[in-house]
Amino acid sequence: MFAREPAWKFVVTPELAAGPQSKGAKNRESRTLRWDPPSIDAPVRGGDLSMPCALSSVLEQADARANEMVANLQNFTAQEKIEYQSLGYMGNHLEDGQGTFDYVVVFEQRLEGMAVQESRTPKRGSRAFPASTQDVGLPEMALIFHRDFQGDYDMKCEGAAKWDARATWIVYFQQRSDMPSRTASFAVRGAPYPAKLKGRAWIAQDSGEVIHLETSLMEAIPAAHVKQLYLSIDYAPVQFRTRNVRVWLPQTVDAYGDFGDHRTIIYHTFANFLLFSVQTDQVIDTPKNAE
Repeated sequence: MFAREPAWKFVVTPELAAGPQSKGAKNRESRTLRWDPPSIDAPVRGGDLSMPCALSSVLEQADARANEMVANLQNFTAQEKIEYQSLGYMGNHLEDGQGTFDYVVVFEQRLEGMAVQESRTPKRGSRAFPASTQDVGLPEMALIFHRDFQGDYDMKCEGAAKWDARATWIVYFQQRSDMPSRTASFAVRGAPYPAKLKGRAWIAQDSGEVIHLETSLMEAIPAAHVKQLYLSIDYAPVQFRTRNVRVWLPQTVDAYGDFGDHRTIIYHTFANFLLFSVQTDQVIDTPKNAE
């Protein structure tokens, strides 16, 4: 599980988690798949964009929340529903489908820094399809605001706005040209091609939690045949039942990919979270119900 022998040993304790309670979650029953990526470079609409914002304080709070997630989670599982559609260059329909998967995320602390791994296993009645095998890096996105990664980006506060009736600060971020791109990459025949990201995050004013995040590529990645990729992520609180700890995890994700000769639209919906907590004074014990 670890790239090297850790300086301490872990015990992994499964925690049944209360489901996300987000009033702003997208209503999947009333939505259809359509090409509607977020406009990262468009001006922000609504809110009070003139309200003074202390960026350093906002980032300090956001780092504390990201650090809590890394400190409290060894991994988590969830049930994931994926709906997808593939469109041709002229907008013609190529393929569509949906499925339900057991989704597993593992956090690893390596010599080169934090790493996050995703895996999906089709549940009975579902099958793997191209959209379900993509490791889109959903948990890593909020870690942009972890102190280990904040320095990779130029960030600015664009003002205040409401999201889900909560007061938030809108923070724009963009990959710095003088720093390595460590958040996401595309692999082609085993060779990684780092992705330069830009986007916005709506961060709760009272807690520093990332409520919503939108991101896209700053430039195409020809070697991976990726012209553009957009993500729109809604986060929601997941509460440990037996501990006074709450973490914010992706609840719904809209992913849009432009690959030149075709486009993909993928909706992800997560439910039934099972959290595994980290303690630093006992020996690791593999949970039987993590499978």
